[in-house]
Amino acid sequence: MLSSVHRLAFAALFLVLMPVALPAQQAVGQLYATDASVKGSVVLASSGTSVLSGSSIQAGAQAATLKLERGGSVLVCEGTKLSVNASQSGRQLLYSLNTGNLELNYPLGTEADTLLTPDLRLILPGPGTVHVAVQVTPQGDTCVQSLPWNVSAITISEMMGDATYQVKPDEAVVFKGGHLNQASQSRQNCGCLKAVPTQVAHAPAPAQPQAAPTSAPKPTGTVASAQPNPAPVLAATPPLPPPPPEQHLAVEAPFIFHGNDPGLDLSPNVAVLRLENNKLVQLEPTVLAPPNPKKQPAPEVQTARKESHGFFGKMGAFFASIFH
Repeated sequence: MLSSVHRLAFAALFLVLMPVALPAQQAVGQLYATDASVKGSVVLASSGTSVLSGSSIQAGAQAATLKLERGGSVLVCEGTKLSVNASQSGRQLLYSLNTGNLELNYPLGTEADTLLTPDLRLILPGPGTVHVAVQVTPQGDTCVQSLPWNVSAITISEMMGDATYQVKPDEAVVFKGGHLNQASQSRQNCGCLKAVPTQVAHAPAPAQPQAAPTSAPKPTGTVASAQPNPAPVLAATPPLPPPPPEQHLAVEAPFIFHGNDPGLDLSPNVAVLRLENNKLVQLEPTVLAPPNPKKQPAPEVQTARKESHGFFGKMGAFFASIFH
């Protein structure tokens, strides 16, 4: 028969060996980031880090992406800390944001998610696609922007009041200091900062000489084998040298004429002049038609006749003076 001490020891051992039934935590989604940190319950997997309900995500220098188990994603912007809790069914999510930026993009059924800030409560209703960007500054200014794919109005209320405000699709509103009565329309981006591409200035390339375009030969009717046209060769033509300046030469020379100088004596040249019978000039007689009284002869003909008569007359006088 067991003593009371042995009974107590057996009961203690049974309690130790008996598993304790604890409520299971819901998996919210998988985190993809390079320098983000998670505080809470996580499960390491080959595809990523599975974040459980009640965890906090702290993004580093780059944005972190939380892919939800139910579909869609949450983008936690640089330097932002976000806490996520899920309901027992996992169909509803509760976000908590102190300062920073985030973007929500996922489909939602008939349920509604909730986002809490230090001053405001945001209700994200379904059904439809939730596409919202939220920014909270350290001064309490809250910016709520409905992005292009958002189809439902966002209902906003104060944590310590009963007033409500609705942000419609394609609308961005800034609540100064987290107060609904200081709401104003805005065009600013409430989500993550977009990286601006760096522009590098390049020196312009030197201009290449262009060859004069040549006309391509027209195709003929005969079918010939197709041959690739050779690539045009650009020959650099050296520039022509500038023309030399025009030079003018000026010369000064005296020109002297005396009127009393003796004339040229031609008698030695005439004395040696010989005449041969075979060198005589043959004169062919020319018969002219009687003149037309109505038509006067051309002045050119008359001038030729006069010049011919005067020439032969002078020659006859010259020979006559020699032989007589």
